[in-house]
Amino acid sequence: MLQPLTPANATKEVLWLRSFLNEIGEDVTSATPLLVDNQSAIRLIKNPEFHKRTKHIDTKYHFIREQCTGYKICVEYVESAKQLADIMTKPLNKKRHEWLREQFGVKFKNV
Repeated sequence: MLQPLTPANATKEVLWLRSFLNEIGEDVTSATPLLVDNQSAIRLIKNPEFHKRTKHIDTKYHFIREQCTGYKICVEYVESAKQLADIMTKPLNKKRHEWLREQFGVKFKNV
């Protein structure tokens, strides 16, 4: 069950980066968007009442929810086809890799 851990790890990274930016003088006041392509995970994070039937769910969801209510992150849905993180986490065919690369603004230059 790897998928639920991914938003929690990303949340930890976001919190560390926000702290680092604050230390170097950058005032980070708005919530950092966390783009998740798993709608079930988003429902677990956003709906505390849903947990009455899912007591076996890891406390990582509670951690993420606390950060959402503290306005440090905001969890948003992004469809899997537009998930830019795939370029770092999944094997891709050439066409998909090129599309994701372009979304990051990286251009291929033939030398």
